[in-house]
Amino acid sequence: MTTISLCMIVKNEEEVLENCLKSVKKACDEIIIVDTGSTDETKEIAAKYTDKVIDFEWVDDFSAARNFSFSHAKMDYILWLDADDILKTKDLKKLLTLKKNLDPSVDAVSMFYHLAFDEHGNPTFNLRRNRLVKRERNFKWHGVVHEYLEVSGNIIGSDIAITHNKQKKKNTSIEGGRNLRIYEKKLKRGEPFTPRDLYYYANELKDNHHHKKATLYYKEFLATKKGWVEDEIMACINMADCYRRLGEKDEELNALCKSFQYDLPRPEISCRLGEYFMGKKDYQSAIFWFNTAINTKQKDNGGFQKPAYSTWFPHLHLVLCYWETGNMEMSYEHNKMAEKFIPNDPSVEFNNNFFKDYFKQEPNPTPNGKKKVLYIGWIGHKNLGDELMWNLFKEKFDESLGNENWELHGTIRKPARDFDLDQFDLIVLGGGSIICKNNTPVLHEAMKKGKKVMIWGSGIDLIEKSDIPLLAAGEKINVHNYLAEDIQKKLVEIIEHAEFAGVRGPLTYEIIRQVGANEEKLMISGDPGLLLTQKEKVDEEVKVAILPFKGNKIIGVNWGTSFNHVYGANERNVEDQLAEALKEYINNGYKIYLYSVWDHDTTALKQLYKKVNDHKNVILDTKLHDQNFLIDLASHFHFTINLKLHANLISLAANTPPIALAYGFKVYDFAKSTQLDQFVIPTDSMQMKSELMEMEALINQERDKIINRVNEIKAEYINHISSPFNQHLYLRRDDHA
Repeated sequence: MTTISLCMIVKNEEEVLENCLKSVKKACDEIIIVDTGSTDETKEIAAKYTDKVIDFEWVDDFSAARNFSFSHAKMDYILWLDADDILKTKDLKKLLTLKKNLDPSVDAVSMFYHLAFDEHGNPTFNLRRNRLVKRERNFKWHGVVHEYLEVSGNIIGSDIAITHNKQKKKNTSIEGGRNLRIYEKKLKRGEPFTPRDLYYYANELKDNHHHKKATLYYKEFLATKKGWVEDEIMACINMADCYRRLGEKDEELNALCKSFQYDLPRPEISCRLGEYFMGKKDYQSAIFWFNTAINTKQKDNGGFQKPAYSTWFPHLHLVLCYWETGNMEMSYEHNKMAEKFIPNDPSVEFNNNFFKDYFKQEPNPTPNGKKKVLYIGWIGHKNLGDELMWNLFKEKFDESLGNENWELHGTIRKPARDFDLDQFDLIVLGGGSIICKNNTPVLHEAMKKGKKVMIWGSGIDLIEKSDIPLLAAGEKINVHNYLAEDIQKKLVEIIEHAEFAGVRGPLTYEIIRQVGANEEKLMISGDPGLLLTQKEKVDEEVKVAILPFKGNKIIGVNWGTSFNHVYGANERNVEDQLAEALKEYINNGYKIYLYSVWDHDTTALKQLYKKVNDHKNVILDTKLHDQNFLIDLASHFHFTINLKLHANLISLAANTPPIALAYGFKVYDFAKSTQLDQFVIPTDSMQMKSELMEMEALINQERDKIINRVNEIKAEYINHISSPFNQHLYLRRDDHA
């Protein structure tokens, strides 16, 4: 039977090493642990499994350490692992079988390396590595960083998988940026970079947020034309990531398309192109690229494999794309296809419930002689922000017109285009970011039919961050990037004929003004959520919820997901930075209360809770509460940090200062309207922790002043947003008497 030496290099790995060694020891005849300077219990743990624990002075060269470990091996074959790798039981069995039956003519065995996983445990990122090599061939490692083992001869592939069980360590001496510093020392010494060095140096620059410099080294690497094709394709993807972070959309597209020089479109590239065109609302082009991802089968040639990009990911995006193009049946079918891969995913389950209601619901009211109002909003989707605006409209409607001669209908789980406008007397474009290509034609058609129309605190979204300062200064932007010519013309006519044309904030106002709308008819009414108030009766359930933190300063944190459609396109990075800031707040004596406002947010909320990893000082509340509970809850907070827009409005209703994580244009629009600009942090910020600390200090200094100023502004907006109801929604008295 073949014998195996396990060779490892380690440093301060006490939290992970034992799991690794336990998982593989049955397959090893010899274990060699080379320690490069541990100051924790790593060597003591290693000594429980082997008497060959050998010190090696670290010289900023991973290959040197790897080769040193290999030099001590005595068995037929050498297996190498990192301390945070493990073999799962099924893979250990496969390795034992391989060991028993391995042909001695084999020089090397490649195995899968599973690097990342989704919440369901499915590998999302894997590649092949040469893991088991014949000792007598004396194969060598190369490269000071991102080292590789050069092998030749009879190489076979195995279905054995090594699982990377990476976890954040509490005790580690490996500082951030170590690899980057090694490369830069090499540069300073004037040592030449191989094409591989150029590629990995660019990766380190990217990972350390030097995005512009990274693009230069990716280009230099590609210009050598001597890289591995898989690295060349990944360089294009990574370069596109850098351009996205820099806000250079055209260059992002060029980088993705450059990958076509090296191979057919990979599924990941196709999905990235699909997302690019979704961002531009070119859904037909997005559909083409997502379908291309599904229909392209990537070869197993040792490169990076991300199965999600050819399975559930494109299917889930096609749900939205087909819906936006009016093909509800295909939208439904692709959700079912996604379900085959991720059956318990919250998005899939949400869509299933949505389609169940959609296909059984009759959208139009039956004639009964009553006058009818249609409220257009994104309602029925369990998103608290949209639901609370609908509820506020209903409350105002009941106060103003709530009698037997009138009835109110909402676009609950149905697009406005599915309603028979002839059945209604007033069409209201309600709160939310719904001034768009889908709703504008509906409102325009209603106007043409002689129906009364009004805009009640609606807004625009999906505006590039780079255009926000221009809009704030009243400077011209290219509106055609966001609104097609025919939509612009329809908007102008709607504003001219609307009974009331109130928009959410000054940035939406400026866009519509630049379209050519009548400024005398158009006004900033404020977000309908500004109508929220705290009820006099204290919710006993709230008292119970915060009881563990009674007497302490509490920070309320609303977290969730926008499915990565955020400025910077990296929700995970935002989550990481936020977690570090919350740890700092805890160190400063605060308690943290985590909550969400949408059922899709639960997974992300749990991830943040896990990253903060402090059960004593953090409450995780995954229950979806109504706005009254949350307003009462927020009144107990010193301040709040919020991802979702209307979590900020709930905070203001409780007279609690909010800090807004600006993931989209609508957050800036709201903040501008309430003069809370200084309490906005964009999601593409790389200094989120320090910015949050500065804002906390400002809130501590001026908390009452901030709230008093906002309340003065709110009072004016409340008058505006209430005025249509004071006028009985602009309907003749004999129509509703």
